[in-house]
Amino acid sequence: MIEAMLNLRHPEVRIEVVSAAMTGINSHAIRAIARDCAAADGDVWVIYMGNNEVVGPFGAGTVFGPATPPLPLIRASLWVKSLRTGQLLDGLRAAVEALPEESAEWGGMTMFLEQQVRADDPRMRTVYHHFERNLKDILSIARKSGAGVVLSTVAVNLEDCPPFASSLRPGLSKEEEARWIALFRAGVRAQEAGLASEAALRFAEAAAIDDTMAELRYRQAQCAAALGRSEEAREHFIAARDLDTLRFRCDSRLNEVTRAIGRQGGERVRFVDAARVFESTEAGAAGELFYEHVHLTFEGNYLLARALVPEIESLLGSRLGGNNASARWPTLDQCARRLGWTELSRYEALLEMNRRLMDPPFTGQLNHDARLQKLRARMEQIAGADRGATVRDAVARCEAALRTAPNDPWLFRQLASLQEQSGDFAEAEKSARRVVQLLPASSADWSQLGLILVREEQYDAAAAAFQKALEWDSQDVWTLQNLAQCRVRQGRREEAQRGFEQAVRLKPAFGPAWLGLGRLHEEAGRIAEAEECYRKALSHRILRPQDLAVLGRLCALRGWHDAAVTNFLDALKLDPFNPRLHLEAGRSLAASGRSNEVLEHYGEAARLAPDLLEARYLYGLELGRRGRPAEAAVEFAAAVEIMPSMVEARLNLAIALSQAGRPAEAKVELERVLRQSPTNGVARRHLEELRARTND
Repeated sequence: MIEAMLNLRHPEVRIEVVSAAMTGINSHAIRAIARDCAAADGDVWVIYMGNNEVVGPFGAGTVFGPATPPLPLIRASLWVKSLRTGQLLDGLRAAVEALPEESAEWGGMTMFLEQQVRADDPRMRTVYHHFERNLKDILSIARKSGAGVVLSTVAVNLEDCPPFASSLRPGLSKEEEARWIALFRAGVRAQEAGLASEAALRFAEAAAIDDTMAELRYRQAQCAAALGRSEEAREHFIAARDLDTLRFRCDSRLNEVTRAIGRQGGERVRFVDAARVFESTEAGAAGELFYEHVHLTFEGNYLLARALVPEIESLLGSRLGGNNASARWPTLDQCARRLGWTELSRYEALLEMNRRLMDPPFTGQLNHDARLQKLRARMEQIAGADRGATVRDAVARCEAALRTAPNDPWLFRQLASLQEQSGDFAEAEKSARRVVQLLPASSADWSQLGLILVREEQYDAAAAAFQKALEWDSQDVWTLQNLAQCRVRQGRREEAQRGFEQAVRLKPAFGPAWLGLGRLHEEAGRIAEAEECYRKALSHRILRPQDLAVLGRLCALRGWHDAAVTNFLDALKLDPFNPRLHLEAGRSLAASGRSNEVLEHYGEAARLAPDLLEARYLYGLELGRRGRPAEAAVEFAAAVEIMPSMVEARLNLAIALSQAGRPAEAKVELERVLRQSPTNGVARRHLEELRARTND
């Protein structure tokens, strides 16, 4: 967004923004990154950090090694791990310790559920001290490199993100704790009944005993907001964030450290108070600016970039080629067009957030069900549009953006994906090849090219692309998986087996590779080995809808209908508006005898994809079985319109019309069936019965 905004304001100047961030890092890692960035000759650094200080490496609530060791020890450890010898020793240590499978790989926020840290935990003083020292060092490194710095506080979701976990103050007597619980529960009952004043009184009485419980403060904020006491609500929302014992969000103290350093940072340091910018937006806007606790929506990124870019411009000064103080700021829509952002982009982002919100700690939040419902309503709104038209619009937007920025690899990557979705594999290949020309060291982009080549059945070229990806990232299990699948299609099964085996060595809980390995064993007649691999595939499911669907199909083929249903329904939790998943779930439910649920899924498939022939036909059959011929006729008529040559659909339409009391229309359709299929005995019998009944 920063790059788009600067490009639109200064089209005559070549401006590039490079992200040096990654998941899960904090100031200890960023200090090391800064030392590398010093050699990159950047003009301006933007520093926006603070969310992972407690849960990230060496924090008080980390799962990555020891918590809050002394700073010299941390820095020595990071230095040793930057050496090849240190990496070798660390790898040997990990092998000797033999961590269990479930803790040996990244598991997202769920990994931290047992790492609760109260605001008054003594270790928090160390966290704040480390953050301050690291930030000062990063600024010092930037100054020595000659780069200007834009330093910002961190905005987090306060109003629309209840605490992840809470705890009462240690040391309360049994009587105090019992009294607190009674008052809190009374407040909750009043709040749920819509009695905000009564609830606020009960919560205030509980707070007089202990006001350090994060959920209490969040509920107090909600009551104050309902009563129109906005400043009081803001104070409680901030306190609820600061008292959250699962400390994923940057807290007030960390932002105060940033403010203090930013305001005295020196001539080449500019300070932006993003936290205050977001807090000053209209009440209720948090849900539009954040996806969940910290990650920004497109609109949120626009707001943040709009705050940062003026300070970036002031540091670049004359290098921008003139004074643009009077230039109009790009609108949100102009930035969207420059970035190729579309409703399809939004849907894909919401799909990912839907997956995240299905896991702890989100599932334990106070408003989890309401947030999920709101997110899915937005997804459904986008999914309800014509899919083909949505993809075509996205392609047109990307192509238009590329006319403005003809060497933007991100746009070419997006265009390749869209062209693949539209079935234009030849153009998708061209776009993907342009990406790897622009970013030849990008493992992900070589993999994307490989997948597109697979769709074109160019397996030799695809394998070469996957191998190129592995040159840059030899431990990418998805690329190993894709290369192994490619080897299967080339008939090179021994190489495929080695690829699958390498993937599960790197990631023992990688279900797709166990599935591929099982199929190879089964083809070779090694039934016991195949069954063991299938068992591992089913017990180590990768929670991505497409992978769950593959498992569902495997189970259906083998007659494991209950397991197939489980996988398809789990896939639908993650991708609830996918018509084909609904269709497959309906088939598996029918096969497992759960006929009461079949109609719902066939109906949803037909609603989401009105042009999906199979959905309309199967929904019609199910309606007919349930004695609803008029509704069945609508579905069969739609199927006939989609494929007029489908005799089965037209025959069932005729039968449904007859049962619905529309004999004249039924006769017309039966006659058409017989013209298409003169030997169709069922149609002839129905037509004769109908003529006899109507004396025709």
